[in-house]
Amino acid sequence: MGILEGKVAIVTGAGRGIGFAIAQYCLEHGAQVVLADNVPERIENALSRLKAFGDRASGIVETVATRSGAQHIVDHALKKFGQVDALVNNASITRDRLLAKMSEDEFDEVIATNLKGPFNCAQAVLPHMTERKAGRIINLIAASAVAGNVGQTNYAAAKGGLLAMTLTWSKELARYNIMVNALIPAAWTEMSQSIPKEVLIKVVGEEMYNTLRSRKPEQVAPVVAFLISDEAEGITGQCLGIAGQELSFWKYAEPKRTVTSRQEAWTIQEMKQLVEREGESLWSDPVSPFL
Repeated sequence: MGILEGKVAIVTGAGRGIGFAIAQYCLEHGAQVVLADNVPERIENALSRLKAFGDRASGIVETVATRSGAQHIVDHALKKFGQVDALVNNASITRDRLLAKMSEDEFDEVIATNLKGPFNCAQAVLPHMTERKAGRIINLIAASAVAGNVGQTNYAAAKGGLLAMTLTWSKELARYNIMVNALIPAAWTEMSQSIPKEVLIKVVGEEMYNTLRSRKPEQVAPVVAFLISDEAEGITGQCLGIAGQELSFWKYAEPKRTVTSRQEAWTIQEMKQLVEREGESLWSDPVSPFL
């Protein structure tokens, strides 16, 4: 018996890349899976590759960017399998551009899919999960959510917002036994390939570029499957990272350092003296420790 036997999972953005790898891994370990994607050719190709799993794999062509689209995905899962044990919010797009040149449409499109999409899907599945008093929600975010990234005002904002929603939902939904966690995946996908090689090398260096190319979507999937499984009971409000063989556990909402003023309120002069005295030790490195 597979570790996910009897579980039903919805995976958004499952037509390719990380989403497809997650869907396939869950199927291999006994789950029934609804693959959602807004591109018909991707779903057709994905289901063709998964035909060995028979009717345990079901696909739907739909967008998560609208409330109606998200509801259709959940309704499809309930009609097909009768329950939903896990929602994997993986669907994501990029419209990278520097702040000065980013259009309103480019900003709005990314927010609609990457931030509002998970919100739409979570709201759609919530009545079912709360009634059953059980469920898992896994939100795939990105390193830019916590460290920023050049040209990704929209993407970083969406993924940072999704991390904040993860923390909020974990608190709101704990009483219903719904576990909510975030995962930062680092894997080479078609989305990664959309970034010009010379641009990526300029940002991260050639050695890291080669490392990035070696990381596979299939290395992300087991972490998601674990969070869906009964083995992860009680784990909620956490942020994990997976980069090839490296599994990381993130902490947040914790000040790096606290300094108390000698007066009732800080003054500009006192802050100036503190900076002069302590120097660079006060400031965090703006470069992400995780790619």
